[in-house]
Amino acid sequence: MAKRLIWLRHGDEELRFSPMCCSGAITIRKLSLVRVSLPFALNRMGSRLSRRYLPVPSQLVKRWVAYDHTFHPNGARVSYGEWVRRIEPALWPRRTSAAHSVRFAVVMPVVTKSDVHRLPRTLESVAAQRHIGKGRVSVYLLISADLDGASRAAVNDLAERRSRVSVVEASESVVLSEQFPETDAVLLCPPIGVLSEQALHCFAEVLPHVPSARLIYTDEDSISEAGRRAAPKFKPGWNPDLLYTRNYIGDCLLLTASTLPALRAIDFTDPAWSLDLLLQIERLAEPGEAPVVHIPRMIFHRFVEQSQKTLCAERYLALLAAHFEASGCEGVTVESESESGLPSVHWPVGAEEPLVSLLIPTRDMLPVLKLCVDSILAKTTYRNYEILVLDNQSVEPETLAYFEALSALPNVRILQYDAPFNYSAINNFGVEHARGEIVGLVNNDIEVINPEWLSEMVGHARRPQVGCVGAKLFYGDGRIQHAGVVVGLGGLAGHVHKFLPADAAGYMNRLQSTQAFSAVTAACLLVRKATFEAVGGLNERHLQVAFNDVDFCLKVRKAGYRNIWTPHARLYHHESISRGIDNTREKRARFDRESRYLRKAWAEYLDNPGRDPYYSPFLTHVAEDFSLGLNEKRDIPLFR
Repeated sequence: MAKRLIWLRHGDEELRFSPMCCSGAITIRKLSLVRVSLPFALNRMGSRLSRRYLPVPSQLVKRWVAYDHTFHPNGARVSYGEWVRRIEPALWPRRTSAAHSVRFAVVMPVVTKSDVHRLPRTLESVAAQRHIGKGRVSVYLLISADLDGASRAAVNDLAERRSRVSVVEASESVVLSEQFPETDAVLLCPPIGVLSEQALHCFAEVLPHVPSARLIYTDEDSISEAGRRAAPKFKPGWNPDLLYTRNYIGDCLLLTASTLPALRAIDFTDPAWSLDLLLQIERLAEPGEAPVVHIPRMIFHRFVEQSQKTLCAERYLALLAAHFEASGCEGVTVESESESGLPSVHWPVGAEEPLVSLLIPTRDMLPVLKLCVDSILAKTTYRNYEILVLDNQSVEPETLAYFEALSALPNVRILQYDAPFNYSAINNFGVEHARGEIVGLVNNDIEVINPEWLSEMVGHARRPQVGCVGAKLFYGDGRIQHAGVVVGLGGLAGHVHKFLPADAAGYMNRLQSTQAFSAVTAACLLVRKATFEAVGGLNERHLQVAFNDVDFCLKVRKAGYRNIWTPHARLYHHESISRGIDNTREKRARFDRESRYLRKAWAEYLDNPGRDPYYSPFLTHVAEDFSLGLNEKRDIPLFR
C-alpha cells in the first residue's frame, strides 16, 4: 500500500476525504481547529467517524492525538454467510400473543413427480415453526389431476403420517375462498423450498398491523441439501411496474382472508400462476391503496435446483396484455426486448400528442448546449414539443448568435433569466412560461441516444398515478450515470448502479426494468405541469443547486404519485460540465446548508437510511452497487 504524508497549511479549517478506489488507512496525527468531512464512502460506516462532519472537541485543541481508521472504499460490507450469523438472529420479532391467535392454512400445490420428492422437506419446515399456537396451522396438499397413481399414493402416505395435513383433489383451477373459508390467512407455499422457523410467527405479528393488506411477500434465498444458504434476494417494496418486467416477488405468498372472496380461480398447473395472482391483486386495489406488504426478512429458502426461472416470454406477455385489457388501459403495448429477452411495457402518448415543454437552463457553454439542443431536434421522433432555453446571463458572442438562430425555429424560445444562478428558481421561472401540459427538466449537458426517448417518457407521464419520470443516463464513455435515486444512499441520496457498463443487467435485472423509485434525477425529468405546480415546484429558497430534484420527487410521492424510472429512454449526461464542482469555500458552505435542509425536511427517510421502500434496508448505503451492507445498528421495520 502506498503511503503519503500530507501537511496542512496554516489556516486550513477543513479536511475532506473523498471516495477512494481501493482499500486504505487514514492516520490523523494532530487535530487543531480542523473539522473532518467524510463524504459518501466514509460516511455512516459504523465506526467512530460516523457523522458527516466531525467537529474537533475543544479538549483536543493544541494536543497531539493519534487516530487510525482502516476502511473499505465502499464501506463496511459482509458476506452473506456472515450476515446470516451476525445480523439475522437479531431481526426476528419477539413472541407476542398475536402469534397464538392467527389461524393459518398452508397450501402446497403438488403438480409433478418432482414436487412429490421435495414435499417431505417442505412439510418438515412447517412442522418446525416456532411461537405458533397449537392447532393454529393446517396444511393442505392440492393434488393435480394429472399426477400418476404412485405419486398420489406417496402424497397420501405423507399426509396420513402427519397431523393436521389433508389431501385435496384439485381440478384444473382452485377457488380458494371455497376450499378454505375458516381461516385468517392462506399461505401459498409450493414444495420448491422450505420456510424459515420464524416464518408463520413473522406473518402473525404483521397481520394485525396491516388490516387492509391483501397479500404479503418476503425475501428469499437458496438452500442446498446440506442446509447451506446462498444467493439472497433482498427485494424492494411493492413495485407494480417492476413486476411487469420480472416477477421479483416469487411464489411464496400469504393471502389475507378478506381477499379470498374477490379472487377468481387459480390454476396451479400453470407455471405463471403466481404472476396471474399478483396481477389480480393489483386490479383489486383501490386508488391510493397499498394492497401488498413486504416483510424484509429471509423467510423462504428455495431449493438450489429450483432457482427462480424467468417465465417464457409468450406466457408473460399474454398475462400482461390480459391484465391491461381488464384494467381498461387502452393502447398499452407489451413486447419482449430483443437484447434482454425481458418483457417491456410501453404506455401510449394518446391520440393527440400532448405538448411537452423542455426547459434547458444555460449560461454560455455553447458546445455543450449545442450538442444538447441539436440532438433533441435531430433525433427525437415525438413531434409535439417546444424547447425553452433559459438563458442565465450568457455573454459570449457565439452563444448569443446561436440563440438568434434558434429563435427562428417555430418550437424554440429563448427566455432571459437575469439573476444569480439558482437552478430551482430558473426552472420554476421556465415552468411559468411553459405552454405544455407536460414539462421536462433537461440539463444542458444532456445528449439524446435513442429517438423514442421522449415518447417513452411522455407515455408514463400521462398515467394518472405517475408523478415524475426519469431516464437511463450514461456517461460519455458508456457507463451508467443514472438508473434511479435511493434516498439515504451515501447519507443523503445517491444513484444506484452508477459506473456499471451500459449492457449490465444490474441487481435482479433492475437495470433492464421499468420501475418505481423514490426519486429520479432532474437532469432529464418529465412531470405534468399541474403536478409540478400543485407541490410548489422546486425549492428555490433552501435548495438552490443541490438536492432540489430529490426534494421535489419526495414531495410528489407524498402527494400520492409514483415516480418512475425507465430504461427505454436513453441519453448521455456529460455531468456537471457547465456548472463545475463545489471546490470553493462558498460553494461548500452552500452545499452544507442544502444538505442540512434536506436532512431536516425528510428526516423520516434520512434519520434511518433503511426507509426507502424501493431499496432493501440490508443492502449497503455507502455504495451504489446493491452489495450487502453491515447494517446491524439500524432499526429495520418488520414490514413496509
